Amino acid sequence: MNIAILGSVTSPIPPSGQAAIERLAFYQAIGLAERGHKVLLFAPASSQISHKNIKLIKIASKVSLTGVGAEGKVKEEEKYGASYKLRLEIVNLANVIDQLFANAEEYDIILNNLRGEAVIFSIVSMLKKPAYHVMHLPLFPELIDNIKRNNVSLISISNAQRKAFPDLKYKSTIYNAVDTDKFLFSPKHDNYLLYLGSIGKNKNPKDAILAARQAGEVLLIGGRIKDEIYFKEEIAPYIDNEKIQWVGEKKPDTIISLYQGAKAFLFPTLWEEPFGLVLIEAMSCGTPVIAYPNGAVPEIIENGVNGYLVNNCDEMAMKIKDIEKIDRLVCRKTVEEKFNIKQMIDEYEKVLKL
Repeated sequence: MNIAILGSVTSPIPPSGQAAIERLAFYQAIGLAERGHKVLLFAPASSQISHKNIKLIKIASKVSLTGVGAEGKVKEEEKYGASYKLRLEIVNLANVIDQLFANAEEYDIILNNLRGEAVIFSIVSMLKKPAYHVMHLPLFPELIDNIKRNNVSLISISNAQRKAFPDLKYKSTIYNAVDTDKFLFSPKHDNYLLYLGSIGKNKNPKDAILAARQAGEVLLIGGRIKDEIYFKEEIAPYIDNEKIQWVGEKKPDTIISLYQGAKAFLFPTLWEEPFGLVLIEAMSCGTPVIAYPNGAVPEIIENGVNGYLVNNCDEMAMKIKDIEKIDRLVCRKTVEEKFNIKQMIDEYEKVLKL
């Protein structure tokens, strides 16, 4: 079977830092290619992926940055207008459409991961190709109208993701996975807590800081700054490079080392989390998670087994003190048994009828 995987128009595949959708598109492409399927991967030209069964369809020489801004990047809005990033992303999406038509003879089915999914919905019928759309982000009413109008086949990444709109055409729930051969288990840890993820209100890293301070523990905090105002007003004032240490956005190898050394991973998310790839990355390294039970989190974290579910930063601080009661090996086994790549690719093959 020849599969067009629409990977990303915003980051290379695999990503150079933290980017869950791009990481999962990489796992999809490699996993399906390893099983003998021919894959056309639609991704930026800077993507570094090599496999005899994968052909990279370069859809952008320049990618847009997500969020308000990114550290160390020149803001081109001053030159091209405030909507520059949005316009650039639309250009890249248009390039995807052009390449889908140009390469139509080379694929039989489409697996779409793009966050600009609605743009793809309307052209699928013109291509006369079956398509499945992986919903990595929360659904919202305007998008639902478009989904229903185009009779779209969806793949949810958690059962929680379906709750707001249960009557859509879901083909399956396929949990995200992690490469356990790279995110290796560490039976021992150093003396710090960890938060890695987007820096913005919905991910709520401020509560991780407050809980760590209340527990008297060191917290390393890092990730991509999605909201610069939030970072400057709610995060930066607490950074003292002693108890609260800013580590920025790290490369994959460093991220793994940070997971392995953490005594606990803090995840005080406020939004209806569709999944939360960082949770299983941390557990693959043996690190238990203390998280707010929003969205898909209770499908991943079993309270008192591989971490703790808490409702506020006071409870989080209390459970930090109990973290040694969680067996790090149990955290690892959770991932090996429930969130491994083989199982994820098995499920994709079933849905795609490969």
